[in-house]
Amino acid sequence: MALCWPRQHTVFAELNLFGPRRMEWKANIVVWVITVAVFLGTLVTLVSMFFIFSRREQIREALRKSERVRMHRMESRTRARVEVELSTPNGPSSNEITLTENVSRHGARVVTKRRWQPSDGVIVKWPGNRHSLARIAYCKPLKGDAFAIGLQFSSAVVSWML
Repeated sequence: MALCWPRQHTVFAELNLFGPRRMEWKANIVVWVITVAVFLGTLVTLVSMFFIFSRREQIREALRKSERVRMHRMESRTRARVEVELSTPNGPSSNEITLTENVSRHGARVVTKRRWQPSDGVIVKWPGNRHSLARIAYCKPLKGDAFAIGLQFSSAVVSWML
């Protein structure tokens, strides 16, 4: 029994958690905690990325739905055939005189012979020397060589009639 005590005493003396080696132990614990935190952070990031990647189609569809809801018109359109002139605000000048299918204070649906690019700007002129800048919301092909474009005006149209 007498031989065991010095051996145990020597082990505890080497650890010496309350002496000069205490700072080394604290530093080792801090390094260990930081290592575990970095590992767990990396693991959470990888799992999140895998989850998002595996659900990318559902996420895209949800984003498309929210875009459709956001782009949905706020007011009803009135059937009206108004002669309008469409022209590009910049670039090569291309004018086209055509008719509306329906109108509202903030937009119109126009039948045109030209394919327009969605989000492009267009100047719309109608009788009474009135005009407005509009954004092309959509361009859908119709039968034949015609296209239907949706126009979203930058400011409200007070009256479509003379």
